[in-house]
Amino acid sequence: MRPSTFCGFVTCLILSAAAHGADVTPADTTAPLFRIFAAIPMKPADSAVRTQLTFDAKHPLLVVRSVSDLRLARDQKGVLITLRPADTKKFAEITRKYSQGLRFLEANGRMLEALDITAPIVNGIIGFKHPEEAEVAEYLRRRFRIAEFK
Repeated sequence: MRPSTFCGFVTCLILSAAAHGADVTPADTTAPLFRIFAAIPMKPADSAVRTQLTFDAKHPLLVVRSVSDLRLARDQKGVLITLRPADTKKFAEITRKYSQGLRFLEANGRMLEALDITAPIVNGIIGFKHPEEAEVAEYLRRRFRIAEFK
């Protein structure tokens, strides 16, 4: 191998390793990507049949501003995200502590999804299928400007 070829190979290897470790940030970085909240039961009204839930908007359990990986599902509609290592650790703690029940996923002042946590999620990978979680999948595609619907 010639020295110039070897240097080019090493440079490409270093750049690809650096790019692999980089975070994937949304197009608009001024607002968090989403926030996760614990569900808090509300005092039911006399006429309410079901228990109603709310959340404390001032105390999110987790604020996500970027992810380490984002992939489209094979149908080009669903989205699979991988949280950054620090967020993965925090999310694992949250899903252990609140292993049974709902967590709310909020973005831009809008409730996007109620996550039903049934077991701890320790790998930081969260999938949003289409059409089941279409609103979240479309929101993420719009924020990252990938495979947006027209």
